[in-house]
Amino acid sequence: MKRIIYIIIGLMSGFVSSCYDSLDEAEYTYAVSTSNFYNTPDEANAAVMAPLNYMRAAYDANWFATLEIDTEYGYSKGVYTGYSPRYEGFVNSTHMTRIGTNWDNIYRAILYCNIAIKQLPDANAMTTEQIGAYIGEMRFLRALNYFNLVKHWGSVPLRTEENMEVWDLVKTSVDGVYNFIIEDLKYAINNVPETPRFIGTPGLGAAKSLLSEVYLYTKNYTEALKLSSEVIESKKYSLVSVSTTRDFDKVFGYDLTTSSEEVFYIKTSRTDNKSWSYLSYTAHPKYEIEPGMLMLNGNGYFTHYTDLRNKVIENWDKNDLRYDLNIGFYVFGEAAYGKYTCLFTKFWDPLAQGSSANVSIPLIRYSDVLITYAEASARVGNVPTQESLDALNKLRRRAYGFNPESVNNEIDYKLSDYNTMDKFIELLITEERYERMNEAKHWDFIVRLGKAQELIGKYQKVNGDYTEIHKKHYLWKIPDDEFNYNKALDQKVDQNPGYTTE
Repeated sequence: MKRIIYIIIGLMSGFVSSCYDSLDEAEYTYAVSTSNFYNTPDEANAAVMAPLNYMRAAYDANWFATLEIDTEYGYSKGVYTGYSPRYEGFVNSTHMTRIGTNWDNIYRAILYCNIAIKQLPDANAMTTEQIGAYIGEMRFLRALNYFNLVKHWGSVPLRTEENMEVWDLVKTSVDGVYNFIIEDLKYAINNVPETPRFIGTPGLGAAKSLLSEVYLYTKNYTEALKLSSEVIESKKYSLVSVSTTRDFDKVFGYDLTTSSEEVFYIKTSRTDNKSWSYLSYTAHPKYEIEPGMLMLNGNGYFTHYTDLRNKVIENWDKNDLRYDLNIGFYVFGEAAYGKYTCLFTKFWDPLAQGSSANVSIPLIRYSDVLITYAEASARVGNVPTQESLDALNKLRRRAYGFNPESVNNEIDYKLSDYNTMDKFIELLITEERYERMNEAKHWDFIVRLGKAQELIGKYQKVNGDYTEIHKKHYLWKIPDDEFNYNKALDQKVDQNPGYTTE
């Protein structure tokens, strides 16, 4: 039986603490100069744990909340109201600081990937194959982090194992960053173990799944289709069958070790700062779920929510089990939030203490692969195919409690109804939205498809008023600290549009 790792960073003597507020030059230099060489599998494994630890901090409550508030079905409260629903980018200093922390932790994760990638080839107590496998894992993690940087900040400094001791770096173009990501993932595909070493470390399926999605961003649909097909045909993953809403706990639930649709999750625990605080942003993690409602035990932040008058929510078929999975009618606080307010309930942990929830962070799951495959199979010939519809039908069947792999004439989408690309893309967005709500993936998806403005304008305002997304909103602000310490960058020239200081 495979062991599960809960990412204990204490394995790593000599590594710098994460107590810094920002990743400044002194901290960076210290990390590089004091890092250990990796000679044994145990030491190499500890190297993999370091970026995973920072990734748990990077893809935290703020990351998920920011991306979910952006959607056509999400609404904000508190400090986030300055960001949405006006869609004017970051106008609140608190939110800017939080996003700056995400930037710092992503680059911390990249730093520790770079250290290991640089030093692992000199290991003297591992085989060449073992060394390649560990480097493959690190290059997968580095690629994933750069993927999120380029999607949300655009062109960024490209820090690699070759320039670790160079602090002052210009930005690399978006195309250059994508090329780097692709090369990292090609290496990972050729070297990572077919079966992950532990639950929570990347394997071949994760590398192929991530690269297939990256290829959608670079419009290499043939390769996206090839790789997603290989993941599906490997039979290593399958959708978890459900018959009730709470059966989805076998995919997202608290204290869950793994499932058949987990491709790459960041694992958590309730102790040692290894938990996931995002649940406190949607509803307090220790709430109790009752049919059609949730009961709050304690105070959550309720940073974002949805509204029953929103047409995405109003038009959602209530027989779809994902509706009750995602939408919770709360029973306290109506005076403060209004009778139409619903909280997001996909993730919950009734055993949580405070904000310390043991719910793994679902960065890549099998549903993502099916969605990528559905789009890629239509894009290759610029026409929807039966294979495109079949991938979406698997998600739909499961959502209605049926066997995902069995044709169901009662609910299956039919190619004759979605025989143009416009019709198919509209269906793809609808199904993706239902499937991945509250997973911080939908905003990126509709931005890539060029549909964000259309959908926000159509759905965001419950009273039907038009909502304009300002250009500034599409890219996040590069933190001031990057300009303070990286002298190769000029705030007036290199800051993202709309954030330039005079």
